[in-house]
Formats: sequence, structure tokens, C-alpha cells
Amino acid sequence: MKNNGFVKVANTTDIPVSDMKEVQVNGQNICVANIDGKYFAINNICSHEGGPLADGKLEGYEVECPWHQSKFDMRTGEVNAPPAVESQATYQVKVEGDDIMVNIVSDTEVKEESKEVPSSEYKLVLLERQVFEGTDMLTLKLSKQVEDEDRRTLEYIAGQFAFFDIGNVYNDPKGPIRHFTIASSPTEEFILISTRIRDSPYKKRLDSLQKGTTVKVRGPQGNFTLHEDYSRPAILLSGGIGVTPFRSMIKYATDKNLPMRIIMFDSNKNRQNILFKKDFDICTNTNKNLRIIYTISEEQNKNEGNQWKGEKGRIDMNMLKRYLDAEDIEKSIFYICGPPAMLNAMRNILELNLQIPADRIKVEEFTGY
Repeated sequence: MKNNGFVKVANTTDIPVSDMKEVQVNGQNICVANIDGKYFAINNICSHEGGPLADGKLEGYEVECPWHQSKFDMRTGEVNAPPAVESQATYQVKVEGDDIMVNIVSDTEVKEESKEVPSSEYKLVLLERQVFEGTDMLTLKLSKQVEDEDRRTLEYIAGQFAFFDIGNVYNDPKGPIRHFTIASSPTEEFILISTRIRDSPYKKRLDSLQKGTTVKVRGPQGNFTLHEDYSRPAILLSGGIGVTPFRSMIKYATDKNLPMRIIMFDSNKNRQNILFKKDFDICTNTNKNLRIIYTISEEQNKNEGNQWKGEKGRIDMNMLKRYLDAEDIEKSIFYICGPPAMLNAMRNILELNLQIPADRIKVEEFTGY
């Protein structure tokens, strides 16, 4: 079906002045608002963490997400207030009689009649689940091909994230949807996500999912992706579960034989919490441009302490200087991913101590929700 025309989504009586309504057209969730008798349409899924904008507040031309209070301009989709940083798609609206019509090709897309506009929602099947002994980490492997008549495949760039709607999540203060980085590489035939299990309703439901369960996925999104100038090395600074985008990047760079030097510092509290080490070992054996430095911050017991040959303690300036030469510091793009405290510490070291300019630092925060 070509999405280059207007589609009726509601009657004018359905949306009073200063009110909003969620509508669905060909898998797209759209928020339609009545502002002083004029109708506007915007992507209903908040670009921050997937909150439903139609359930939020409407003040003038501004809609506020009910989950984390991001604000967007209904006319342009631009962000008026954080924590969201990415704007929303907007759609053309017209009224014919009592019918509200929306053009489901967004104003921000290129309108080419010869191209289909795919839905951003995918239904993927859970293939495997893995719990790591001695940790609170859970990894889920899902199908990459969508179970629908079009046999679509979820396409993404290494390092991006997506929203995961697992259904039957109730009374979670952060809402029924979460976003997770896709830890698998686009070169792999599955979708991989990893997370720490917490006591929230969403995480409890996630931990209960069994093989064969269908999960709704929206996306992908995000700009935390590898740079294209391969002459510049990539320095990856990881803290705990923040390693997930780096698995995707490293696996992709290895499979594609990218001529880019990659050095990753991976910090964890102990050996058990080093995620994806087997995958990384395989990559380092085949990728001559890759080096990984592991460090653990907790004291090990007597049996393990003598066996650990890696670094100890948190990543600091001295550790970085032991492995990075002057040219690395001068040319590299630095990527930081981890919990807020680690992120802030790394930025201070890079910006204040090593004098790395902000345009060579890319950051992705993992809040541990």
C-alpha cells in the first residue's frame, strides 16, 4: 500500500479544542491535537523513552510527554525541553467536512511515490535467553526477520537502540516500554539485547519471557555510532552494562574488516560481570586493529585474585596513558558508555586533563533503570 495520500483518522467531534487523541495508521502511532480549532499531527511515541504523547499535557502548541516531561512543538516536532534530544516526525492534516485526514508520510520524510514507507514497528520472536551465574545480567536473543506478510528485516546501524514493548507491564512508574541498545551487529542474523534485572514491573516481566514470545520493537534510533573517518582511531570507554553498543560496533568492524584502530577499556566490578568476553576474544583473534583492556574494580577472593592478569581499579588518566600514545590522544574519537557517575568521571578526564575537544567525545548514558 502506498502511503502518499491522506487517510481519515477521526471525526472533528472526537477531538475537542485543547485535546489530543492517539490514532494508528498502517502501524504508525500518531497523536492528533486540536489547537484553537486547527488540527496538528505528530509521532505519538516520544523519542526519549517511548512515552505516549497523547496521554500527556497540551499547552498552546506544546505537548509534554507524560513519562519524563519532554516537550515538543506540535507544528514542527522540535524539542522544546529535555530529556528528549531527538525531534518527532510531524504529519500534514486537513479537514474535509467532519473528517480529520492525515497524510501518513511524515513531513520529515522524502516523499517518493515509487517507494514504500515501512512501519517502524516490528514483531520479533524470542529465540534464546541467557542468565549469567553470579550476576544480575540477562541477555535475550530475538529473531531479526519480522513475522509478517512482508518478511521485513529490522535494519539498524551498529550502536543504535530500539524501544521494546513486551506487553503485560502494569504500574511501572517509568511506563510499560523501555529502550535497549542493540548489542548484535547488523552483520549478524539475530537481535541481541542485554540488561540488568531490577525489581521494577517491567524488568520482572522481561525476566519471565520464554522462548517463542513475540516482542514489539520500535525503532531503531540514536546517533551513538562509529565515525566514518577510518584514519581516526576509536577509543571506547565502557562501564558495566554500557558495553552493549561496543559489542555491536566491534563485531561490525571485525566482520567488515574496517581499517580503523579500536581500543576499548572495559571496566567491571569483577570477572563474572565482564559481558561478551568470549565474543570479544574471537574478534581480537581475527581483527589486528582491535585491542581490549579489561579492568576490575572490586577485590577478588584469594582463588581468583592470583589468576587475574588484567588491570585493577577504575579507568583513570594514568591507565589511559599506559595504553594510548600521543597520536592516539591527538587524533582519536572517544566513546563513553556507562552509568552516570562513570560517564561524568570520564568526561572530566578527557576534557580537563587530556584537553580533548567536545567534538571528539561521544556519550551514551546508561541509567540502570
